[in-house]
Amino acid sequence: MLPPIDEAILKNNPDFERLYKTVTGSLLNADGSTKSNDPAAKKRDAVRDELRAHRLKATKQHLLRRAIVAAATPEASTGSAVQSKQQQQQSQLRRTRSVPQNQQPRDSVSALPPEILDLLLLLPPFLSNASSMPNSSLALILSRPPFSELNTLFPILTATLSATLSRQTKALARVLNPHTNPSYIHRSIPTLASTTADLQASISNSSNSLSRSRQRATHDLTTHLSQHARALAQLVRVLESKHGPAARSAELRAADAGLESQIWALAAEALLWDARRTVYPPEAQRALANYRRHLGDARMRLADAVRVRETELGDYGMSIIEGESGDETKERTMREIARVWREMETRLNEIKADLDRLG
Repeated sequence: MLPPIDEAILKNNPDFERLYKTVTGSLLNADGSTKSNDPAAKKRDAVRDELRAHRLKATKQHLLRRAIVAAATPEASTGSAVQSKQQQQQSQLRRTRSVPQNQQPRDSVSALPPEILDLLLLLPPFLSNASSMPNSSLALILSRPPFSELNTLFPILTATLSATLSRQTKALARVLNPHTNPSYIHRSIPTLASTTADLQASISNSSNSLSRSRQRATHDLTTHLSQHARALAQLVRVLESKHGPAARSAELRAADAGLESQIWALAAEALLWDARRTVYPPEAQRALANYRRHLGDARMRLADAVRVRETELGDYGMSIIEGESGDETKERTMREIARVWREMETRLNEIKADLDRLG
């Protein structure tokens, strides 16, 4: 069967869609085989039918062997195992509400003669290996019991196999028809093959529909995501169209305010220079420059006078530099002379004042 292809792929690729339709419609069958009018195709169909018939025959033989093994198994086990298995089967029959006639084949199986049991045990391996055995071995096996008594035991063997097959088919029918009355379960046995085929076809169709549904869901999800992306793009464009001019207007206003502030700063600086020019005319500026030079000269003369006085004080034994010590004896003498001089000046001033008052 050809795998399904997503419809979106076919829609997006028209050339591939035409090629796919040509291949699936004209060149290939639904199962993927090649369509051909060649006479060899009829031979292939005949071989296919022969293989199908051989497969059906092999399946029947396999079911027959399984039925023989199932019929021989209960008696080949120990007595306790047979009893426990019979109890389980009886409980299962009670749960499935089977009719009492279903117990008769089991009783007949448990009451089989030893020859039938030996035949049931030996028949499956014999049927499996008969095609690979030589004719002498086959003749020897068929000439010894229980195969030599096959004609006598055949009715009992067929009845046992029929009971086993009937029991298994009824169990399968109960599984496929759980709501059918056990009394009428045998009526659904002929439809087991068609029911099984219908179930297999239903499972295959369900699997294919599930695969197609998954592909459709994937395609729908992809479409939804693409639509969502387009919606987001439209929303972004709407927001840009709505708020973009306002943002640009605010940016332009801010730039205008910045330029205006720069203009005002330059104007203030120009006004400052104009005010300075008004307050300080050229004559005042020249006078201030001369006064500054005069102050510089006075500072230099003052510094020279300070150095001269410091030198004189040094000659008198006094030091005004921090960390240096002069002549203490000379310093005390000069201080005492200065004190006496001040006292003499004070007395002279007093005498002059008295003379002026008396005179």
